[in-house]
Amino acid sequence: MIKKYLTLCACLLMSFSLCAQTETFRLTDFFGGDSTLRMQGKSDSVDIAIPLSAVTDIDNALLRLEVVSSQALIKKRSQLYVRFNNATIGQIAFDPDRPSLVSEMTIPKTLWRPGFNTLTFAVSQHYAEQCVNGNAPELWSEINIYNSTLKLTTSINESEFTLDELSGFFNPGIGGQRAVSLYTAKAPSLEIQQTTLPLVAQALALRNQYQPLSVSHDVFEASYVLPEINNTQGDYWQQDNVQRFERSAWYLTSQPKQPVHVLVGTAAELAAVLTDELTNEIDGAFLRAQRTPAVIANDKVIVPASYRLIVSGTTEEEVHQAAKALAVMDDALNPISQVTVLSQSEMDAGKVQRHRVLAPGQHYTFEDFGISTAQFRNENDFNKRVSFRLPADFYVPENASVKLLLDFAYGAGFGPGSIMNVSVNDELVHGLSLTNTNGQSYRDYQLSIPARYFKGGTNNIDFDITSRAPLAGVPCDDIPGSHLVFQLDNSSGIDLPSAGHVAVQPDLALLSEAAYPFARFKSAPIATINAPSEAFLNSALTLAAKLAQVARAPLLNLQIKIGNNLDTEGSLIVLGTPQTLTQVEQSEFNTAIEASKRWSYRLQNNLYNHVRTLSEDLSFKEMRVDGHTVQESDLGQQAILTAQQHPTATQRETLFIVAAQTPEILHQRIQDLVSLSMWGQLAGDFFAWKDNLSPALVMQISDKFEVGEADDSWLHLRLWLSNNPWYWLIGFIALVLIVSFVMYTLLKRRNKQVQDAW
Repeated sequence: MIKKYLTLCACLLMSFSLCAQTETFRLTDFFGGDSTLRMQGKSDSVDIAIPLSAVTDIDNALLRLEVVSSQALIKKRSQLYVRFNNATIGQIAFDPDRPSLVSEMTIPKTLWRPGFNTLTFAVSQHYAEQCVNGNAPELWSEINIYNSTLKLTTSINESEFTLDELSGFFNPGIGGQRAVSLYTAKAPSLEIQQTTLPLVAQALALRNQYQPLSVSHDVFEASYVLPEINNTQGDYWQQDNVQRFERSAWYLTSQPKQPVHVLVGTAAELAAVLTDELTNEIDGAFLRAQRTPAVIANDKVIVPASYRLIVSGTTEEEVHQAAKALAVMDDALNPISQVTVLSQSEMDAGKVQRHRVLAPGQHYTFEDFGISTAQFRNENDFNKRVSFRLPADFYVPENASVKLLLDFAYGAGFGPGSIMNVSVNDELVHGLSLTNTNGQSYRDYQLSIPARYFKGGTNNIDFDITSRAPLAGVPCDDIPGSHLVFQLDNSSGIDLPSAGHVAVQPDLALLSEAAYPFARFKSAPIATINAPSEAFLNSALTLAAKLAQVARAPLLNLQIKIGNNLDTEGSLIVLGTPQTLTQVEQSEFNTAIEASKRWSYRLQNNLYNHVRTLSEDLSFKEMRVDGHTVQESDLGQQAILTAQQHPTATQRETLFIVAAQTPEILHQRIQDLVSLSMWGQLAGDFFAWKDNLSPALVMQISDKFEVGEADDSWLHLRLWLSNNPWYWLIGFIALVLIVSFVMYTLLKRRNKQVQDAW
């Protein structure tokens, strides 16, 4: 019994690092390509980056691989090498008599490091002892990375909790939190519920980067009640144990699966759960990272140990200022547990949103947006991706162009088949053959690319390099490619054209790519998530957190409102069920989600009015709705997301409706929607889904409209005409009629003059 008690105390009172957790990941969780990794040629290699949280220790790691190889490969000389952070951890010999195999290997825990760890698969493949054609089609092997797994036993290595460790707990890597609870007093103030809670959710989600964060809200009681404990040695609740209980997280509604939770409120509100000493320290906008002790009696855990983050102040405004500081602070600069914020500047919502976006009409080098110089050696195929963000409402004339000024060089000895291809958003825009046998260097190598290849949100420029050694000219005498070198310098630049700030709505793909219209470049109007009751608050907080991740900046203009009154200013997301959505005016919408629903079925409409899935048709051509079916039914387990023009807004804005049959189902579907697998599939303006794998239905059915200002009347007119092409035809016909009338009038007058002259 003593041993059991000591073990339990050591686990709960000293550090989370002793409480190990075991998880199994598919390798596809870390790899964005196909589920089958194909290795071709005489030699090939692929790297997979595996992120690890800074506060997580790896106690045990087991890699399991499913491999299939060509039966043409010969033994001994054909192998798969597995390396981890450049250290070989396993070798798998290919056997033509056993082409399918499963192999397990241990990754030593000493090889793991915080940040990105590199898992490398490299093959050496031969079908003969000599005279091997390196491009022979029978030289291949495959790794099923969907079925291949990484089993990890992890633990938290932090016994102390300081603010600089926040980015370790909320981290996209292994061990990072994927859910968090925000605790407030019962009936929190309007400002805390409406603006501060969503800002705290965004601040933590931004630390998770691309990994979604599920956010929930809970309340604590105004006072605690000591639980009854039968103690054979007398009354357990002596003064020391009572004080320990007060310092603990006694208010937690359940044993947390995630280590960190957050307390949000004024000092007066949090006094019920904080000690008097800590409450008296709150003087201004206040942030505190704190570890709470566990309470154990009779070998039973009464209250578990936990980590908590306190966001507080003496007033509601100071609490909001503390949340702002949390949203923008660099954690590494605060290796302390407590911060009092005195003042803040440059915290305008519009300026914060523009921080990571390139401005039109400017020149940038690759170094300006964090791209390093890339150097590629040896004979192989290489890729360098340059990613940057443009304003979501980036709009330019059709004849505008973006100029790339490239600095690159390649060494001597490149052979036939050596090339550089340049692609913009997966569209090939340029190719160059590397044919100079003595090598060549380029400075300001200019590419003029039509601006239509670029889009609002994230853009990718890919440089695909193929390096090939020269031909020997002698059979069975290959020249090794170890001398080959290609370098792309980060002094390369990009010139952006001037642009207006106009976007075509509704467009769920633009919401997915850039959080538009909630994040904008030129302005930051009020944006609202409307929840009919507090039962929808968890869904609203999770959605707010995702929008900040997509914008890559806190949305200081975003608020959450509880109730059925819809704002007429700014863009709006309305959460609800068919019953609550009867309060929303939907008579002008092509689809309506109410107690009785109005659907647009394909046989009631025009040619392009097909029910489309992402696997069948990626065009999302606009569908002109002619007919509807009104029916009574429920939504089952699925959720619906629609977008259309806000019917009561004072200016042109977008109204989004997210609906499910019950608040509980809606929260589950929102978590599916913000997942890595589903969010990127948003498209059209009608989106239905019931899991996190693929949508059940995607359509584009609403009339389009423009949001924003073009800053140029002619540019705005061209945008309007491009989205209303019938007016081009009407204008052309009108112009022909006018010219014909003028010509007829002039000819008639001339004819009369000639007749009078006779």
